[in-house]
Amino acid sequence: MHMKYVEYLLELTDHFQEDDETETSISALASILNCSERHVKTIMQSLQNDGVIEWQTQRGRGKKPRLTVKMSRNTVLLIQAKKRVGVQQYREAFKLMESLGRVEQEEFRKWFSNHVGLTQKREKDAYEVDVLRYPFYETSLIMDPLWTTSRHDAHMVQQVFDRLVEYDAVSNRLNPSLARHWESKDGKCWTFYLNKGITFHHGRELTSTDVQLTFSRLMDEKDLFRTIDKIIICNRTVIQFMLKEVDYLFPRSLASTKASIVPVEIVTANPEKFKVFPIGSGPYKLTVHDENLIRLEVNQSYFSERPWLDQIDIIKTPTQYKAEAGHPFLLAAPDATWRQVKRVEDGASYISFNCIKNGPIRQQTIRRAICERLQPAAIRNEALDKEIVATSFIWKRSEQCKLKIIVRSNDFTYKGPALRIAAQQIRPGANHLRAAKYLQGQLHTMGIESTIDLVEASHLSSSENLAKYDLFVCGILLGEDRLLSLLATLQSSLYTIYPTVDDRTKKIIDKKVREIRLSQEESIRWTKYFEIEEMLKSIHAIFFLNHRFHAVYEPEDSPYEGIQLDSNGRVDYRKVWRRWDNKYRI
Repeated sequence: MHMKYVEYLLELTDHFQEDDETETSISALASILNCSERHVKTIMQSLQNDGVIEWQTQRGRGKKPRLTVKMSRNTVLLIQAKKRVGVQQYREAFKLMESLGRVEQEEFRKWFSNHVGLTQKREKDAYEVDVLRYPFYETSLIMDPLWTTSRHDAHMVQQVFDRLVEYDAVSNRLNPSLARHWESKDGKCWTFYLNKGITFHHGRELTSTDVQLTFSRLMDEKDLFRTIDKIIICNRTVIQFMLKEVDYLFPRSLASTKASIVPVEIVTANPEKFKVFPIGSGPYKLTVHDENLIRLEVNQSYFSERPWLDQIDIIKTPTQYKAEAGHPFLLAAPDATWRQVKRVEDGASYISFNCIKNGPIRQQTIRRAICERLQPAAIRNEALDKEIVATSFIWKRSEQCKLKIIVRSNDFTYKGPALRIAAQQIRPGANHLRAAKYLQGQLHTMGIESTIDLVEASHLSSSENLAKYDLFVCGILLGEDRLLSLLATLQSSLYTIYPTVDDRTKKIIDKKVREIRLSQEESIRWTKYFEIEEMLKSIHAIFFLNHRFHAVYEPEDSPYEGIQLDSNGRVDYRKVWRRWDNKYRI
């Protein structure tokens, strides 16, 4: 249905009842449609050809035409919304959908579910292109690896960029990526050998100069990789990192999404554009990023294993369209026949006690009393909603810990000032306010009054806030390399653990982390890390709250393989593929 004059049809639906034959006149219609009488005849003929009206003219003086509008305004808008989806004008489609009645909205929702999911389109010479379309609530992505702040950002960076190495959390192995080999004789000078012939998405070859410029940028802008003393370019494919001290974990740090190699000249030319329309060397390249969708297309020149999915369309969608059965892996189960694929997050929400601020929290007796009030078993029973009680940043260690009820002291009295609580805000609507309110309630039962402020994550540990707040309720999500994520968190000024402890405690943390980096035995590294956690808990500098989990759903007999949640709680597109089955024939 073409409906060239759809705006005129909408005007008619406002003046004529559906399926009600009405006598009218050319002049009356000209007035309604705000056009000439001559043009009215053209419009009526076109709409009749489209089958949306019946237009009967009668011969003879005084005989008026008879008009029947064959559909309601909502039906017209429903058709237009579907047409907008067909030409990928999703924002306009959802805007039209909001003006529909409940019946039409439900019809559109069901129809839209057939638009998403996995489909095949045929290019010239019958080439089959596998396309995954799925709805996702609109979010402001930052895709420059240096400035990523959310799991959404990090997930997209993994698809668009490459790193020198890739860490496999399952095998605890470091695998080649841009670098085919790396070596060190002393743990202080590390040499990396790049694969030849790798190109960025815009066609330029990736060389050791790009590696050097990328890490220089990281060190200058974010004070990252502070252990690097200098970077030496040996030739186009060989580069050396000279460290200030021995670090056998250094190669693993290069698997971080922050360490994704970028064409620095493109970044420098327009930094803000690069955040939303990046150029990498990864398996997918970004080809569309607008108000309607984000599109990734497979990098046909990719140097490593080519992904099976040729194209991914992430449709910016209102919340009610996120979980439709047309999507092969969903965020909610449509019915009981779908099975859950679940991953518990490593990392946890926690409370940091500000041990350096003048006030009651500097007293260990006060901190201990609060921790006893917030004992894990009580949190499990009173505060959590299908979440897992944490006693560590590592959820398996929390799972192994038996929750014991500690007898609370009844002789505690508090005569100090009201405490100030800072609750971390990740983005609008995503924060740690619920946990902060639980903390506030428990403090109240102890006779301690408090206030809560939402504070942006990037400002949480600023000098101003360290002087202002007594307690910080926040959380961290660990990357695939959990140990390195933890070490970075422990010593980072961006989080609230290191900045809120005294100098003696800082020295203990620094010493333990140094021992971890000097060790080449993973079991010894983890033993020493947990010693840090236990020390922080023993002085009541930190109290763990809970772990979150992510889940997606798929049919029990799903032909899809590789649907595994990564540390960002996302399905890695690079690993998804589909078995042949006549039952699921596309």
